[in-house]
Amino acid sequence: MNSLYPVMLNLEGRTCVIVGGGAVATRKIDRLLSAGAKVTVISPELHPALIALAKDRKITVQQEAYTSGMLANLHPLLVFAATNDSAINQQVADEARSLGALVNGVDEHSGDRDFMSMASVQRGEITVSVSLGGASPALVAHLQREIDKVIGEEYATLSTWMAKARPLVQEGVKSQPERAALWRRVIESSILDTLRQGDTAAAQKLFDQIIAEALDKSA
Repeated sequence: MNSLYPVMLNLEGRTCVIVGGGAVATRKIDRLLSAGAKVTVISPELHPALIALAKDRKITVQQEAYTSGMLANLHPLLVFAATNDSAINQQVADEARSLGALVNGVDEHSGDRDFMSMASVQRGEITVSVSLGGASPALVAHLQREIDKVIGEEYATLSTWMAKARPLVQEGVKSQPERAALWRRVIESSILDTLRQGDTAAAQKLFDQIIAEALDKSA
């Protein structure tokens, strides 16, 4: 397999179709909905969780067996071929590609995977993802747990502060190398350790001080 290109997709308002209504389909939907995707499920049988989501109008359901041509009117960006029938999954993949959609197939050895979902740890606006190309789900899960231990809520807090300060820094510190040095100073300071200790006020004070000193120096 060629190396895959990692990417974060903006799915807000975009249509994603899952053909299949079992546990595999159910596992994929939470992340799609969190990303703002419009999700349509095509399957004659539905997992109870999918029935509940449909009743809450969080997803659209076509409760019937997939037949060729069903994807055309949906104009999907992503299509998940998640039935327990390899022949149907192949039909789904072929039709999706004919429409210019990207395909994720559940058949590990079929080759019908234009993209793969990655295990992720999320802290606020921070997303850290890991994938082994499907080689070892157990090792991916282990790495996800290890990342979860390292990336705590202190990083989410600091990233929020940095995002709010960024326009001021962009305006007040004209040199890119100076801005880079400023952000390194913030990250390498005791701010993260102070946040881990629960003293948000002290961490905020130090952050504001570092920013103020950089702005004064550039004035």
